[in-house]
Amino acid sequence: MKNITLNKFFIKLIIISLAISPAFALDPTNNKNLLLICIMCIAPILILFFGKLKSFNILLILFLLTIISIPYFHQPQSLRWSTIFFSILFSLNFFSYRGLLYQNYFTATNYLLVLKYLILAYFIMLVIQQLCLLLGLPILNLSNYNPLEPWKLNSLSAEPSHSARIVALLMYSFITIKELLYHGKYNFRVEIKKDKWVWIAFLWTMLTMISGTAFLFLFIFTLKFLKRKNLILLLILLGAFLLVINNFEFIEFERAQKTFMATITFQEDKIVEADHSASVRILPMIILAKMVGFSTLNDWFGYGIDYVSTFMSDLIPGVPEGISGGGLLQLWMEYGFISFFLFFLFSLKNSYAKGEYLSVLFWFMLVFLYGVNSQIVWLCITLLITNKYFIKKYKKYKKLNYANT
Repeated sequence: MKNITLNKFFIKLIIISLAISPAFALDPTNNKNLLLICIMCIAPILILFFGKLKSFNILLILFLLTIISIPYFHQPQSLRWSTIFFSILFSLNFFSYRGLLYQNYFTATNYLLVLKYLILAYFIMLVIQQLCLLLGLPILNLSNYNPLEPWKLNSLSAEPSHSARIVALLMYSFITIKELLYHGKYNFRVEIKKDKWVWIAFLWTMLTMISGTAFLFLFIFTLKFLKRKNLILLLILLGAFLLVINNFEFIEFERAQKTFMATITFQEDKIVEADHSASVRILPMIILAKMVGFSTLNDWFGYGIDYVSTFMSDLIPGVPEGISGGGLLQLWMEYGFISFFLFFLFSLKNSYAKGEYLSVLFWFMLVFLYGVNSQIVWLCITLLITNKYFIKKYKKYKKLNYANT
């Protein structure tokens, strides 16, 4: 019984630590989540006492070996152990979580409650921040705040755009598990009464945090309910929503709309013109996509750690020197195609569950478009592998029941 209790406690602790970034725990110099780092440091102990051999993923082990050995032998002048250490730490944390999960003590109901309370926690913190702002009080848990956009609040993550990504992922996972528990597609007429506070919390957070990213991820989340029979209804609701937003002249939505339209042209100057801050996240991916290849030794083994930061500021106007980015393509550029391909396979394989095609879109938005040493990346992989674990478990259970009837 003690082992079961500890197992569930540590699973919850890992999920929560990956899902939040409280302001008091953020390092003021580099914005690293010190609370998460402390919790990840206990991963080797968890592996020792609770882990199983199958918790170790061969693709991830091979990836770690390449990011240690390739820079050491191929680009030793760029070797920076702190960067590699964080990749190892995130990986060990994942190993420990997977080992705990596969002991089969943590149930889908346990998981559902964790997701529910995290969504509610984001909502409560955002409401508290909004009330503090409204009443002229010091804003609780504030980080990465711009006084020129006073209502753009971070809630429980480092910044509003992070909250938008995290809350959408949490809600997607919540609906996925609800469907498993109730053996079918989410029935709004039945479930909305039970989940009304979760829906209120989700929609309030996504619509009032004043983030263009929130609108994008709100749209992605609605794809979960896209079916032929409700396609017309969804289009009507989407049209009504767009009409209301346009009438209110919501700047963040207009900015997101312009950025999207500019991005699909792949014209770098138009993307910068639409939204400079968004272009800093988008342009590195486009730039690196044109640079990576298979023809040179550096394409396969990388140009060295931090190589992207040596030239990216020269190619994007109005950004500070030393800026980096480019998601997993940065991994390809700095460590080579072999490391990139191993992490690409590992992350996608652990994120995609058969039939859950939307999980691939979340993987693309939250893993492929990021880097390796990112809290959101590992939260995404952790939640999606948990969804996959329960999906496979419930499908196996249904097959056994069918065979016995």
